[in-house]
Amino acid sequence: MSDYSHSVEERVDAPKEGIPLSDYTVVRNDIPLKKQWSERKCTMSSCYNKYFDRMINFKSKEDDLWIVTMPKCGTTWMQETAWLVQSDFDFDKAKSIPLTERSPFVELEGLYEGMPPTFDAAENLQSPRLLKSHLPASLLPKELWQNRSKIIYVARNVKDAVVSFQPFLEALATFKGTKEQFIQAFMNDDLYYCPFWPHILEFWEMRHEKNVYFTSYERMKKDLKGVLKDLCEFVGKPIPSEEILNQAVDHLSFDSMKSEFTNKNGFP
Repeated sequence: MSDYSHSVEERVDAPKEGIPLSDYTVVRNDIPLKKQWSERKCTMSSCYNKYFDRMINFKSKEDDLWIVTMPKCGTTWMQETAWLVQSDFDFDKAKSIPLTERSPFVELEGLYEGMPPTFDAAENLQSPRLLKSHLPASLLPKELWQNRSKIIYVARNVKDAVVSFQPFLEALATFKGTKEQFIQAFMNDDLYYCPFWPHILEFWEMRHEKNVYFTSYERMKKDLKGVLKDLCEFVGKPIPSEEILNQAVDHLSFDSMKSEFTNKNGFP
């Protein structure tokens, strides 16, 4: 069991269609950003409560690299980008093994019934591990903060994130309604991982921590090569040749990523 006091409050006011939701709060003081974390709510599926302890007590290693974002903020793009840097730009391996195996979505198992055993996949992944989470700072593993594991955080323009978020949740059968209803649900924090702004601002306020690299989807679109160089420095890897960087930019292009993920990857 977790030694972190947490509470779960069912969202009785949430939309009736879709998966039941609850608000999760945690009492903790191990996060570099000092605030009243016990007042910081995060909306998750009610079934996530069964996995709360497993996530809080997840054994995070010092050489782990975490990708943390709100949903639909460039997570997959950054996973592939960071994996290339971490693996010394092994393009052949990147093309032969699905990203979902190279970089597990840790808490996915707890979001919906019948999901694959993603906690086991993350725990059994060979080090150095690249792990994905959409959880806010308050719900991330205690050892992540204690060991100062590196975190790459990606933010995105809220309007673009919302436009991408609705069809994503509709495909998962966790939301059904009009565009206007979705926007209202987003504003009411009636969607997974909301509220949106605290999630981003908390990591923005921690952007000067040595183990946090903060960037944005928009910067990746504008200067992907610059982000690649930043990541090399962040994880302690040498910046490769211009030829390798150009190959990486091509590998990470929209057309290339769309082709690869359509063919090999199941969950986005």
